[in-house]
Amino acid sequence: MRERDGVDRYGRRIETPTLHIDTTGSPDARPPIVLTHGFGDTSATWDSLVPLLAERHLVVRWDLRGHGCSSPADRYHPDDGVADLRRVVDAAGDPAVLVGHSLGGFLSLTVALRHPECVRALVLIASGPGYRDAAARQRWNDYVDGVASGTDTAPGAAGLCHQHDSWVIDHLAELRPPLLQILGERDERFRPGVDYVARVLPESRLIVVAGAGHFPHVRYATEVAAAIERVVPPV
Repeated sequence: MRERDGVDRYGRRIETPTLHIDTTGSPDARPPIVLTHGFGDTSATWDSLVPLLAERHLVVRWDLRGHGCSSPADRYHPDDGVADLRRVVDAAGDPAVLVGHSLGGFLSLTVALRHPECVRALVLIASGPGYRDAAARQRWNDYVDGVASGTDTAPGAAGLCHQHDSWVIDHLAELRPPLLQILGERDERFRPGVDYVARVLPESRLIVVAGAGHFPHVRYATEVAAAIERVVPPV
C-alpha cells in the first residue's frame, strides 16, 4: 500500500514540515543507515551510537515533526511520521537500513511493510507492531497522552503515537526485509510485543541487552552497534 504524492492512504493531505536531518560518515557508503528516535525524544538519543556506525557507514538521523529542531505541524498522525520517514530515506538514497527506537521502530516497520523496495534491512529497538484490539489501542493512546505532558514536544505531537487501526500488526507476516529486534532486559512494557513479532516472524533475530532498560542504544551503544553491523547487508 503506497501513499500518493501529498495524500495518505486515507485520502488526506500529507503535510511537509521542515525536518532537521543530520548526516555523518562517508557519502559513498551504501546502504545508508537511517536512525529514527521515539516519541518525546530527539535525534540526540543516537549520540553514542552514531560515531561507532559512521566509521564504515553513511548514518542519517532526524527529528520527528514537532520534536527537537524539526518544525511543528498542523497535524500529527502516524501516517505523517511514515511520510516524513519516506522523505528522509529518499534523501539518503534508498534502499536503506532502517533503525528505529520505540515510536521510530513502529514507523520504520510501517515503511518496511508498505515500501519493502526501499528497505535493505530493519532494526527495531524496544518497539512493537501495535494492537489488534480496539480497547487496547485506546488504552495505549490514553497512556501516550499522559506521557506527552512531561515532554518538550509540540502540542498534539502525541498523535504520532496514536493507534488508529490494526493495519501493521495484521500485515506483520508479510514483512520482507531481514529483521533484527533489540530489547533491553529490563524493558517489561515492550517485551510482549517483541515476543509476538518473534513468533510471527520466526526467521527474525532477537538480541536482549543484559542490564538495559528502554534505551539500550544509549548506555550499551557498543553492543547495539555491533548487532546492527551484523545485519547491514553487503552492497
